[in-house]
Amino acid sequence: MFTRLAIFFGVSAVVLAAHKFGHYAVGRWVVGIPAAEIRPIVANLPPHIGLRDGDQWVSPATFEAYLAAYHDHDPELGRLPAYLAAGELTQTLAVVGLAGLGVASGAVIVAQSAILFSAMLVAYHLFADLGSNLHLGTPTGDFSGLWYYSPAAAALAFLLVVVPHAILYAVFI
Repeated sequence: MFTRLAIFFGVSAVVLAAHKFGHYAVGRWVVGIPAAEIRPIVANLPPHIGLRDGDQWVSPATFEAYLAAYHDHDPELGRLPAYLAAGELTQTLAVVGLAGLGVASGAVIVAQSAILFSAMLVAYHLFADLGSNLHLGTPTGDFSGLWYYSPAAAALAFLLVVVPHAILYAVFI
């Protein structure tokens, strides 16, 4: 029992790290945000990628301030959909990889853990983002930010995330 819990939490950490790495990687290497102005912040809830705005770090929870800090590096906001979608898409790629690795190695618990945690994380992102957006009247996360700036990109990202999760869930859980 303890071993299964340890595997679940270990795999969950990898899935969460993949999500954060997606935003960070696109921020650094596609948008061009300098390393000194972007960093993962995991000590706060929810964990997020912080952007420097002057002498303070801002989080997506304060979307207008976050967007202002982002805007300094992408004035036309042309790469914003890629930045917002990167976390969920990288997370999905990691889950597909972990599921394949788990099955290939005979450790199906790895596949199941990755799929279950990732599905819970996607559901949290969708519903918390929706609730916060409705409550605050402004985008507060990946999906609402995507929807606000590009409904087509939001729909595509949603499909690219939900369809693989649904297939993996149906097969392994």
